[in-house]
Amino acid sequence: MDVTTLSPRSSEHQSSISNMISRLLSKKKKNPKRRDEQAEQEQEQDTRPQLIHAPVPLVLPEHQDTLLKLGWTTITFPGTSPTTQSPDSLSSIPPPGPHPLQIAYQDLFSAGQAFFNLADSEKHQWKHRLGSEEGWSKIPGEKEFITLRSLAYCPEILRAPAQRYWELVGKHCSSTLGRISTALGLPDGENEGLRQFVGPCARMPVEEEGKTATMLRLFRYEGWEEKVVAEAHADLGLISVVVGDTPGLEVWDGADWFDVEREVERKGGKGATMLIGRQLERLTNERLRAGGHRVVAYRETRNMSSEGGVDGVEKRYRHSIVFVLRAHESTQIDSDALETRITGRWRQPMKGVTAGTLYEMIRSQCFNINVEKEERDAQRRKLAEAKEVR
Repeated sequence: MDVTTLSPRSSEHQSSISNMISRLLSKKKKNPKRRDEQAEQEQEQDTRPQLIHAPVPLVLPEHQDTLLKLGWTTITFPGTSPTTQSPDSLSSIPPPGPHPLQIAYQDLFSAGQAFFNLADSEKHQWKHRLGSEEGWSKIPGEKEFITLRSLAYCPEILRAPAQRYWELVGKHCSSTLGRISTALGLPDGENEGLRQFVGPCARMPVEEEGKTATMLRLFRYEGWEEKVVAEAHADLGLISVVVGDTPGLEVWDGADWFDVEREVERKGGKGATMLIGRQLERLTNERLRAGGHRVVAYRETRNMSSEGGVDGVEKRYRHSIVFVLRAHESTQIDSDALETRITGRWRQPMKGVTAGTLYEMIRSQCFNINVEKEERDAQRRKLAEAKEVR
């Protein structure tokens, strides 16, 4: 296995994420108290029992804590190695192949690039549906993307690879929720603990009627000039898995933005990034925090797909795949059943509330980063005004 130890880009950070956490926790005592630092201090002073050790699959031991403390971590896939010849045997041992998830996302990348390379007039037949997150959208100057929620409204070229990837990553996310349940002292059965909120969401629906809140998004970000192409935010669901064909994702490490994908590439590794969402933050009574992140274009042309040109500059793109597992909308939330010594008493108990209602409550407090900038700004102002009234 290729062991990739992540390290932030500045000299202030240590050579692994685990060391980075310790450094941040000690560093914040010396600096003026900001909102982020205050939240960290509250977490450090938390008197609840420690989480039970329950390693998340495909996450290296030194990267386990970041998911629980910062809301993000890196999924590391087994690496390939040259064929080895046994001196005592005439046969050679074949190298391990790519992980099934890797094969699935590589196939989906290829299909996604073929879709995005179509003329806009052709992609328009899959345009965004009003009142829905589904379909293709384009935000000039930033990105274009297509959101898939069922095979019924999915381009033919994407159907098979999207369905395969959804199935594999859905299983992985469900397994991860089982491990998190164990860490919190909750049962980890398929319909118990936090896994009860998965329901049918781990499989891509075939028909419109089977749609769930969960979705799969394919992005193509503009990358021919340095800029932020997706504003800082945290996802609204349970767990998100992000994989890019070139670095661009940055995560909030409690003090600064950490270029997690570039660091994986610098270390010669291959992987994806897992992020905790706001629903899971609430359902764990804030023992886990939603992972803040953004997407940046670095203007690095290496390994980026290209076409045409803008003012003499060749167009370069970053493609990414984002799987967002959201809690099944009809599942009833009972905070008493989710309460343990480790979660502590819920600050805001919930009973008789569906996961769908919780999602809408969370969504109403956030602006949508995947709309035109003018609309984002209007949503941001409206939220600020609402806070002032309260």
